[in-house]
Amino acid sequence: MRYQSIMLLLATLTSVILQPAQAQTSVSLGALINATGWEGDNGTGNTDFNSDKGGQFGLTASLRKDRLYLGISMQGGEYQFDKSGPTQFTSAGPTTTNDVKVQHSDFDLLAGYYFWDNVSLFLDIKTVSSTWQSDDYEQSFSGLGMGVAGFKPLNERWTLYGSLGFVGGEIKQDGSGDLGNATSSALIAGFNYAVDRNNHLNMGLRSRNYLFDYDDGNEQEYSLNGLFFGYNHVFEL
Repeated sequence: MRYQSIMLLLATLTSVILQPAQAQTSVSLGALINATGWEGDNGTGNTDFNSDKGGQFGLTASLRKDRLYLGISMQGGEYQFDKSGPTQFTSAGPTTTNDVKVQHSDFDLLAGYYFWDNVSLFLDIKTVSSTWQSDDYEQSFSGLGMGVAGFKPLNERWTLYGSLGFVGGEIKQDGSGDLGNATSSALIAGFNYAVDRNNHLNMGLRSRNYLFDYDDGNEQEYSLNGLFFGYNHVFEL
C-alpha cells in the first residue's frame, strides 16, 4: 500500500498533552504543514544526499479520556533531489539514484497515559514508506516504539511542549520481503497558542532520524528536520 500522507507524531501529541490530567473526555482534529528538509548518508563508498525541494502536510485525530489518550496521525510529501538522491538498497543490491523525486510518508498509531499531571508515556506503532517516482520502487519500515511527552503552561495563552520517542522494526521492499532492521527517533519542541478554549495554533521544530542496517552489510542514515505550523480544534464531550 502506498501512503499519500504521513501520520505525524507531533500533531497528535499536541492535541492531547496540553491539558492537565482531570476527569474529562475530548476529541481533537488537526492539520499542519512541515517545512522539512531531507538529508542523509548512503553509507561507505556511496554519496551523501540533500533535498532541493520538499515539504509535508499532515492530518491528525485523537481521543482523550481522563489520563488516557489515543491518537492517529498521517503525514506525507514529495522531495526532489537535483543531484544525488537516496540509494535504493534492494534484494538484488544497491542502485544509485540521481535527479529523482521521492514520495515519503509516515503513519502512526499512539496510545499514552499521564502517569504525572504534565508528563505522559506513550506507545507508538509506526510505518514509514518511501516511493521513488522514476521507477515506482517502494521501501517501507514498520515497528513498535515508545516515548515521553510533556508540557509547561507559560501563561493563559501560551504553552511550551515537547516529546521524545524511539521505534525499532524491519525494512521491507515491496514484493521482496525483509531487507534488514531499522531504528528511528523523533525529538519535538514547540509552542501552543490558545485562540480560545477549543481552537489552538502550534509551531516549533521537529527532528526525525533514521538508521537502516541492511542484511547485505550496507547502511543508510538520514534525517528530516524543519519547522512546523499547525491548527487543532478540540471537541469537548
